[in-house]
Amino acid sequence: MLAKVKRSLAAAVVLMLALPAVQAADYRAGEQYTRLDKPVAAAPAVVEFFSFYCGPCYQFAETYRVGSTVAQALPAGEKVTKYHVSLMGKLGNELTEAWAVATVLGVEDKIEGAMFDAVQKQRAVNGAEDIQRVFTAAGIDAATYENARHSLLVKGLIAKQNEAVKAFEVRGTPSFYVAGKYKIDNAGMASTRVEGYAKEYAAVVRYLLDKQP
Repeated sequence: MLAKVKRSLAAAVVLMLALPAVQAADYRAGEQYTRLDKPVAAAPAVVEFFSFYCGPCYQFAETYRVGSTVAQALPAGEKVTKYHVSLMGKLGNELTEAWAVATVLGVEDKIEGAMFDAVQKQRAVNGAEDIQRVFTAAGIDAATYENARHSLLVKGLIAKQNEAVKAFEVRGTPSFYVAGKYKIDNAGMASTRVEGYAKEYAAVVRYLLDKQP
């Protein structure tokens, strides 16, 4: 009798371990992701395109936590490369520059939420000086901000972001691309709950990185 119980428990464990593989097998092109017609050579493993003017991008970052959940699911040594899209809003170029400054200074976590809040909630970003105020409020003094803004590193990162938008033929935000070959379908997740959506999104990204079907 004891042996039978042990066999049943063992079978249950095997079934539980097999579930993720079964779920992963359900990810299909045209449903959870799209295969790009023109793959982008030498692209980062995972690229996220966003805009501080984009409402859904704000929800992805602040409510659903998609980017951070995806980052936690990536293999060791990999990260989400996040690019700002200049095409949206009157200060699109200036905000792309601001994101380049934040990236070069390594203060993305301090700036992202604050800038979203200033742009979308407070409606307080109407010029370049308002962008600098967000940095100042986050503890980045004016001299540090200006030095970074005029640096070659920031200018190069601005160009890289704009070039990536063209290379991936970005038509909307937020959008995630994997291995330069796949675009995640934001509407393709089965889960409607906040946490479940983010976890499923991350699972699809990891599946594409691991399997590259």
